[in-house]
Amino acid sequence: MKAGWYLWAISVFVFSFAYSGYGQNSLPSDSLQSISNSVNKPDHSPKKAAYLSIMPGLGQIYNKKYWKVPVIYAALGTATYFWIDNNNKYTTYLDAYIGRIDDDTTNNLILPEYSTEDLRELKNYHWKYRDMSALIFIGIWALNILDATVDAHLYSFDISDDLSMRIQPEVRMPMGFRKSPTYGFSIALKF
Repeated sequence: MKAGWYLWAISVFVFSFAYSGYGQNSLPSDSLQSISNSVNKPDHSPKKAAYLSIMPGLGQIYNKKYWKVPVIYAALGTATYFWIDNNNKYTTYLDAYIGRIDDDTTNNLILPEYSTEDLRELKNYHWKYRDMSALIFIGIWALNILDATVDAHLYSFDISDDLSMRIQPEVRMPMGFRKSPTYGFSIALKF
């Protein structure tokens, strides 16, 4: 009895390797060519894209997403413009406020249309939005690096026309101790 079991296990083992070897050689020649091309093709490095994106736009150029470069520079330029504008207004109102809280009455001629309290509020307003503009600039820069890294990861991701998903109802008949069938949905993905 034991000898028969070993013989059966050995034959299953040999039989499985015989068909696996046959399956590898049965690929069409174009599939073998695409496999050999993907093996010899150098990888598109996400790390390199991230390092290049330290200079905004270079990672997108590396990923061949040229249309993103003007968008990045427009966003960074807008954040820079608002930082400069808020900083200029902040320093103007700060100088006027400091001049007003001095005991020198000649400083009251600087921005006479505003009260001391108005100058303090305007100074704080532009200070807040100057700092927010700086944070937005840093955020856009970080998103630039993140975008280049994700694009590099997905650079060789192929979406062909063959992809499909089919959702259909399914009824499973009872097996064993169950008395009634089970109902549900199955999702079949075809690659």
